[in-house]
Amino acid sequence: MKIKRVHIENFCCIRSLDVSFDSITSLIGPTGVGKSTVLRALDWFFNGEKGGTLGEEDVHSAAETQRIRVEVEFDGLTESDRVALGHYAPHGVHTLSIWRTWENGEDRITGKALAYLPFERIRQGAGSREKTTAYKALRESDPALGLPAVRSWDNAEAAMRSWEATHRDQLTEAEVEGTHFFGFAGQGLLGKLIDFVFISADLRAYEETDDNKTSVVGRILEHAVDRSEAEAQFTAIDEDAQAAREKVHKEIYEPVLAKLSGALSEEVGRFTTGRDVVVTPTAQVPKRARTAFAVNIRDGAALTPVRRQGHGFQRALIIAALRYLSDCRRPETGTRSLCLAVEEPELFQHPAQTRVFAQVLRNLVESAQDQTQVMYATHSPVFIDPSDYQQVRRLYRVATGEHPEVCLRELTEEQLRQSLDGYVNERSIARRGTTRYVKNLAEAMFANVAVVVEGATDESVLLAFAERQGLNLGAEGICVLNAEGKDNMVLCHAILTGFDVRCYLVFDADTGPKNLENPQQEDKVRKSAGKNLRIFDYLGAPAVPRPTTTCEGTYTVFEDDLDTYLSDRWPAWDARCQELIKQGAGYVHGKHVPTYAEATRTADGEPDLLHALLENVRAMAGQSVPRP
Repeated sequence: MKIKRVHIENFCCIRSLDVSFDSITSLIGPTGVGKSTVLRALDWFFNGEKGGTLGEEDVHSAAETQRIRVEVEFDGLTESDRVALGHYAPHGVHTLSIWRTWENGEDRITGKALAYLPFERIRQGAGSREKTTAYKALRESDPALGLPAVRSWDNAEAAMRSWEATHRDQLTEAEVEGTHFFGFAGQGLLGKLIDFVFISADLRAYEETDDNKTSVVGRILEHAVDRSEAEAQFTAIDEDAQAAREKVHKEIYEPVLAKLSGALSEEVGRFTTGRDVVVTPTAQVPKRARTAFAVNIRDGAALTPVRRQGHGFQRALIIAALRYLSDCRRPETGTRSLCLAVEEPELFQHPAQTRVFAQVLRNLVESAQDQTQVMYATHSPVFIDPSDYQQVRRLYRVATGEHPEVCLRELTEEQLRQSLDGYVNERSIARRGTTRYVKNLAEAMFANVAVVVEGATDESVLLAFAERQGLNLGAEGICVLNAEGKDNMVLCHAILTGFDVRCYLVFDADTGPKNLENPQQEDKVRKSAGKNLRIFDYLGAPAVPRPTTTCEGTYTVFEDDLDTYLSDRWPAWDARCQELIKQGAGYVHGKHVPTYAEATRTADGEPDLLHALLENVRAMAGQSVPRP
């Protein structure tokens, strides 16, 4: 059983939000947009009071009532799940929905099940006596039901369940009260089927290394350490010790107490007859303490507690424990699922360790045979795999008066194919994961605006020109994405806009004078003209196979290429490149990224088109910029 969808109402900054989940789900978006709130809502749903009680301050500021509601829909139900869930998950029903509601301090659990509505009205009664009376009244008023006579509510409930099991054609879907879903401290029915572990950003490993049932280490020990053999031996030791105590009592206390009993009986006999006083020893059985396990860290010759380790090591220890937990927790029947929710898994980790972390989490899911889900709220592109864009959920806020709304964008494969129909073939869409630009695309998914360019030199020129103007594009939510060629630009654009990242294309037409003057370039010019038409048509711009250099609101195109434009329109830039090469600070053969960037930063003069390009990009990002 796995989480399919979550609907959150009035929880902290979220007024109403639907989030679907995959085996791995990446929640991304700006700081404060509600990524962690989604995970915390799930933690409250599964773990309830353990994570802290809710209060009025947790209710959304625009809520009309003091009510918080989290609905979780599950799918992937196994036969074992159906047996445990009973009428909540009968055959033919592929999903299960359960609600947790907090309203004015009252916490309630309900689920969606097939039930006979007259029975449900009885079950909603105030107490056992009232419900039993209602059952008897229904039995008398509708003898066709064939309900048996009962003496208690438990018998009445059993009779109704039995009737529902044999009259499925008369059942309808209803919300059913079900506090036994969670039971005491989350150890109820649902906890036996799925275990939700939330690792918050401020959690320290030493808080999870205590040997108790709620800590990560405690859960590992529960499944990895068999205490039964030791407990059996401890019980034998206790029994031997008790026998030894009784022997001592018999040999030492019994003669003395027999004499004392006789004397007291004789004295009592002066006041009453027929009664004797008997004094015997009672062997007190000491309460045996449960064996506890301590976790320490050996560093060289020193053995130190976990709390004395650095934040990075503690974080790594938690993830290592979770990985081991995922392996040892699943029983042989494979019926218990594990759901790991991690807030900022990149926290306190150096870059190499962050990459290891991301791979560990993915391997954890891949090796779990569909029994483990991982979800995390992250600001790191390392944890994003654009080749599996279906796993990404991008949250953003929409200003709606005094109460901003949290919204979400996701992209399905069908949506991507529809947006690219006629522009990118399915083979190119399918091989997106093997292309080099995937790494750059992951970073762009965190931006508000992505400037999509063809290559590394285009990227270096734009970044250097922005630096020359004293602009920090990253601080304004603008990312320059190297798509590794014109053929990938439309695909990058479709994926990013699918997640509400606005895109600005900068590309070479490759059909200008430089190419037209060379007869050997005729085939290249023809192919380039076809690509230009597709790009313009995709953007909804006038289709021109051989455009002149133009800067528009959503794209900039160079009739030959950027290099030619800079050499022709910014002679000082070309001269500066040659100067750098003579000084040994530049590279003479072909395009050289550092040479282009330094020339862009330091050459005299400035081309108007690059100014216009930056203005259009910043306007797209919501920044209006006067020209210097």
